[in-house]
Amino acid sequence: MLNPGIQNAMPQTSVVAEDKNFRFEKASTRSTAGIHVDLSPLSLEKSKKAERDKDIDESELPDNVKQALKAIRDKQDELEEKQKELQQLMSNSSMPAEEKQEKLKALQAEISSLSRGLMDSKNNLVKSMQDQGLAEQQMQTAMALMN
Repeated sequence: MLNPGIQNAMPQTSVVAEDKNFRFEKASTRSTAGIHVDLSPLSLEKSKKAERDKDIDESELPDNVKQALKAIRDKQDELEEKQKELQQLMSNSSMPAEEKQEKLKALQAEISSLSRGLMDSKNNLVKSMQDQGLAEQQMQTAMALMN
């Protein structure tokens, strides 16, 4: 006999039809036990993004502005990640000096490029909102969500 908690979580089946080759059963799940679900790393990332962008999704801004704000947040996250990598690299004392210097230059170039791209995206969004004739309140909302 199964543990009552496990037994209640198992699908209950009843025979619907049967012939010599097949047995068709109808399953119904009566579950009083909790369900545990493991999400893939990609699913976890999407879930975190959805939660991160909830305020954007709930705003009364046009969809193209919402998408631009989400893209800006993605760029901000990427920039923060590269800055963390730079800090870790700078504190790494076990790496040969030449290798460390090369990696530092490469990371600094990436950070510089990401920073310029982020500023361009913000400027383009502001110009786009002005061109669309968004209300002052919508502009303020978008600016608040941008930071």
